[in-house]
Amino acid sequence: MDLTTSVIVQTSVWAINNTNMLNYPRGRERLEIVSVIVCSTIMGVANIMMIVQSAEAIISNDVNPEATIPTIAILLGGITIRIILLAICYSKSSQGCKLMGLDLRNDILTSVVALTCAIIGDRFWPLADPIGAIVVCSFIAISWMANVFSTIPLMIGRRAEQEAISRILRIAIQHDDRIKHIDHMMVYHLGERALVELHVVLDEHLPLKLTHDLTEALERKIRSLEFVERVFIHVDYQCDGWLGGH
Repeated sequence: MDLTTSVIVQTSVWAINNTNMLNYPRGRERLEIVSVIVCSTIMGVANIMMIVQSAEAIISNDVNPEATIPTIAILLGGITIRIILLAICYSKSSQGCKLMGLDLRNDILTSVVALTCAIIGDRFWPLADPIGAIVVCSFIAISWMANVFSTIPLMIGRRAEQEAISRILRIAIQHDDRIKHIDHMMVYHLGERALVELHVVLDEHLPLKLTHDLTEALERKIRSLEFVERVFIHVDYQCDGWLGGH
């Protein structure tokens, strides 16, 4: 599963970095979100299958855990390496790194529980091994599926966090005294970063050049925010009474 996850993530990163801008004028950054959903679904289903296999082993009484010294050493070495990689992933902010971090965290948990239950099963109670597998796989399956359900809204237009909306609104209000009103504003996700639609009201007699320069400067300010992908600013000379914004 680690290999599968890595291949999917690396393939999406390669595709993003090698985008034909003629065919994809705005790039393919959303592929990273898609890879997160695909990997999370695969990992969730894989852990559900492990739960089924462990339950079948208990029912058929086909349980024979072995905890040898080489096995313990390999598991401890793997846990140590994964902890180091986990720290590296958590220091990054991309969706791909978050996905790998979640995978590594689950691997560490799985390895610790597997090692503990294997030792208990080998020396004291054989059923500890499959029962431990069911418990940890249940937790991991739930965490992966929760990741799916938390990521999907980023693809279908979910509203941005209130803090992000407030920051953009403050920038718009303080940008220039010639902005008479903020008619309405929408800040929403169609990917990891947000899209901003802003309608502002200016004096109808303001020259076109000044209008252009004012709104372009405002667009640059908003687009400089780390969570903003694109900004659309519409200029009007009066409020149109639109009530669907935030």
